[in-house]
Amino acid sequence: MVNSLYNEVLSALKSGGIEDYEFEADVMFEEVFGRDFRLKLLTGQLDRPETESESARLHKMLRKRLSGEPLQYIIGRWDFYRGEFSVGEGVLIPRQDTETLVETAFKLVKDIRTPKILDLCSGTGCIAITLSELLSEAEVHAVELYDEAYSYLEQNISGHQSHVIPHKFDALSDESASEFSDFNLITCNPPYLTESDMQNLQSEVTHEPETALFGGADGLDFYRAIPKIWKKSLKPGGYIAFEIGATQGEAVKAILEANGYADARVIKDLCEKDRGVIAKKSSSPILRT
Repeated sequence: MVNSLYNEVLSALKSGGIEDYEFEADVMFEEVFGRDFRLKLLTGQLDRPETESESARLHKMLRKRLSGEPLQYIIGRWDFYRGEFSVGEGVLIPRQDTETLVETAFKLVKDIRTPKILDLCSGTGCIAITLSELLSEAEVHAVELYDEAYSYLEQNISGHQSHVIPHKFDALSDESASEFSDFNLITCNPPYLTESDMQNLQSEVTHEPETALFGGADGLDFYRAIPKIWKKSLKPGGYIAFEIGATQGEAVKAILEANGYADARVIKDLCEKDRGVIAKKSSSPILRT
């Protein structure tokens, strides 16, 4: 019976050490029986034996999850902000934490009639695509280097029927940056985990690309490089907005100030944790190191 199969999967996930086992079981069953799975279960619509196909699909998902594969990769998509994004091996999974960066970025340019926005280290494109949807008149560009992630960026742009313009190159390339100018806003959720963080990752996080996670010994390599490389691409008065790790706020703020940016400040998320840093390109050309 379907309800017995549900209890079997629930028990296996719990025994396998999956913290949010009930939520994950529900997601798996929604894949097979629809988003209204819970309602069907409660109203008796699933008081029947599962088919061979249904059982096979659920047991395949269960085996993958118990092996440590992220649920998001198993499902092949994940919710972010108001949309759904395709994900899989080779691309960073969108996280709710990053919605703070999107909301902050939106507030910075919402009063500009046709803002020009650049998203670096774009991955799935969740930041760029969401901003493009929130700001229908904006010109939004997204930069991603790695083949697997870039394929998801293109897939999500197509799936959302988005006008985001994708670019495949290294965000740390001075030569590439020199070809871009007059942005009102640059956003970036860079790799920011430290060496210590990388040694203590949760099992499922180890399946995500190291290139999207590791930010150098202290996690600050990208924060040191990007403000210098991309400063000329910002309009005077334009903003740079980073997502950060919860302990990196003051360090990133200091880096931006040392590079001549003005009004640098740390942004907190809904849990009052440091989650982002923003700063403005001043009219002064001075660059301090």
